[in-house]
Amino acid sequence: MKYKEILNSMTLIEKINWSSGNSMWDFLGNKRLNIKNIKVADGPHGVRVYQKDINGNQLFDYSTLEKTTMFPNEAAMAATFNPDLIYQVGEIIGEECNMFGVDILLAPGVNQKRSPLGGRNFEYYSEDPFLSGKMAVSFINGIQSTGVGACIKHFALNEQETQRRFVNTIIDKRTLHEFYLLPFEMAVKEANPFMIMTSYNRINGSYAGENEYLLRNVLRNKWNYDGVVISDWGGVQNKIKSIKSGMNIEMPGPSEFNNQLIEAVYNKEVTEKELDNSLIPLLKLYDKVQKNKNKGKKINLSKHHLFAQKVAEEAIVLLKNNGILPLLKTKKIGIIGNFAKKPRVNGGGSATLKPHTLENSFDELSKYFKIDFAQGYIEGNTNKDLLKEVERVAKNNEIVIYFTGTTVEVETEGKERTHMKLPSGHIEVFQQISKSNKNIIVILNNGSALDLTDIIDYSSAIIEAHLLGSANSVALKKILTGEINPSGRLSETWPLNIENTANYRNYPSLTDDVSYCGDILKNGYRFFDTHNFPVRFPFGYGLSYTEFEYKEMKLSKNKITDNEILVVTVSIENIGKYDGFETVQVYIHENKPYYPRPRKELKGFKKVFIKQGEIKDIEITLNSRSFAIYAIDFDEFRVEPGKYTIMVGSNVSNIHLEKTIDYQTSASLRSHLTLEHPYKNWLKYKYDSVSYLESTYREIAWHEKEEPISRLFKRLKREYNINNQEYNKMLNRLK
Repeated sequence: MKYKEILNSMTLIEKINWSSGNSMWDFLGNKRLNIKNIKVADGPHGVRVYQKDINGNQLFDYSTLEKTTMFPNEAAMAATFNPDLIYQVGEIIGEECNMFGVDILLAPGVNQKRSPLGGRNFEYYSEDPFLSGKMAVSFINGIQSTGVGACIKHFALNEQETQRRFVNTIIDKRTLHEFYLLPFEMAVKEANPFMIMTSYNRINGSYAGENEYLLRNVLRNKWNYDGVVISDWGGVQNKIKSIKSGMNIEMPGPSEFNNQLIEAVYNKEVTEKELDNSLIPLLKLYDKVQKNKNKGKKINLSKHHLFAQKVAEEAIVLLKNNGILPLLKTKKIGIIGNFAKKPRVNGGGSATLKPHTLENSFDELSKYFKIDFAQGYIEGNTNKDLLKEVERVAKNNEIVIYFTGTTVEVETEGKERTHMKLPSGHIEVFQQISKSNKNIIVILNNGSALDLTDIIDYSSAIIEAHLLGSANSVALKKILTGEINPSGRLSETWPLNIENTANYRNYPSLTDDVSYCGDILKNGYRFFDTHNFPVRFPFGYGLSYTEFEYKEMKLSKNKITDNEILVVTVSIENIGKYDGFETVQVYIHENKPYYPRPRKELKGFKKVFIKQGEIKDIEITLNSRSFAIYAIDFDEFRVEPGKYTIMVGSNVSNIHLEKTIDYQTSASLRSHLTLEHPYKNWLKYKYDSVSYLESTYREIAWHEKEEPISRLFKRLKREYNINNQEYNKMLNRLK
């Protein structure tokens, strides 16, 4: 397609119409030019498709939706620690997009979790940017292998729902690039999503959709992204600024800014060339979409549901087990909790779907056990009659399985949770159970970390079942009965309570500004682990029915430099009684950093299946970027030379093996040293410029090294009668 020829044949009105959507879910299209519309659809956990055109009030009306596969939420996907599995999830969702004629899936979301209270935490992968990035890359590559495009979101810094369309996120460059932009960067460079969706919020004073630094300097120039930048729905505040800054399409449409844009072109505020340049990525996208030969292909939704069960199996995390699980000999159990019959499977908002098949645990467990059931609560509430039934079931059964969790009103797009606890009515039910029965297995359905203070000491086992989507029950039954060995690992830290979190009383920010500065040390495990604060369950945590022994660790080198790789080999033996998966996690620790760094940072992981009695060697590769931080002076990632400890563990708090390497590099982290900087800084970062002083003149005393180098130079000039010509040569060596 010859883009400029097409644009030259178009009227100004036609071009301006292309700068926004035609409706809620499509854009582009021109009958005169024989160019078709491009159709988009929501869905990080499956594609949301409508049976017919809808208005804005019908967005979440079940009667308007087609049935599709509902996968576990993103937090659960990340808990699998299995990128290959998530690639297949993307592939299947892409196939369903093709069947329903969807060209672009508005997913995945890779914003980070600044607090367990985040309203959309359930549809973001992790508190760790590296894990989020790995999952996003696999998901996007899976989708796009089917010819359907992915649209990663929300670019960037959309970590709170409160005032999300207005709040101004203040952030320093290092925190921005090293932490919050990392998943986006990994996705762009390793998966090249067809589209990127901007966030609603402002960033250092400028809305994301018109933020020139974010869209041009970083996305286009630094990362060389040539795809389409799309606004979040209603996210454009100034259409002229958005176009000039690099946005390509405003959604939804038609736009209320069209007349304003026409006037701006006539007034030369926006040139027609600028408008044309903003539309070229849309035509490139159109070419990609037209190459998709899979559009309209029929699929087997029942088969897809079976795969969703597999994802659920690997996502479920066993948090506590006093030996009661697996239930090998039990034939009769009590089940309490309405979620057993009416499962809690997804969060509210744009992730809403109508599942093709919806399991429930009561039906599935009834196939295996004789069931005695009590409803317990209705949503978050209970009453005397319900509690009386709870007491009966608790007394009359040796083992009780209690289904509990958050409600859809609590975890949803558009607002934050107000606390970390279970609903008070659910806690009341648990307390009633614990009065009559000590063998309580708790099943949690939630999208983010919970405060378990009220139940943990009185529970025999606790299972984090997340929001598992339509295939929520068969997988859980397999875990309970030992048919499947639990292998999920937490993708976020579970603190003891909300008061222990770094952003307590400042999340969500109710003011116009929110500061992300310093979040490198304040987010998730980086905060708790670095400060040695206790948590309920650490990042990467999850129990198994078997036991693994970390026997030996080898490094391919003990010294590395830029552009070299380091291969970490770990030997692990399954010394338990069950076959099962183990997730090997590699963290790095810089021994003496100049710039503040977390005590540990996840830089590699691998999930591997090991049979009982088997020993396997697992290889995980690190590269220069694994050790790098964002060097502000050079506006790029660089590594500080020095000693680094490579740590291998089963979670961030349980490190089994470690070794130290020496990273050597001549690349400096700092360049803007002045005559006012201490001599010791010059020694560290500009050694070649000043190291001659001691060999030429005298030993520099410890206290002199702390002084500005200008004072030291003047002192040496006086002591050694250095003439002006020689003195100027000394100063020139500092440039």
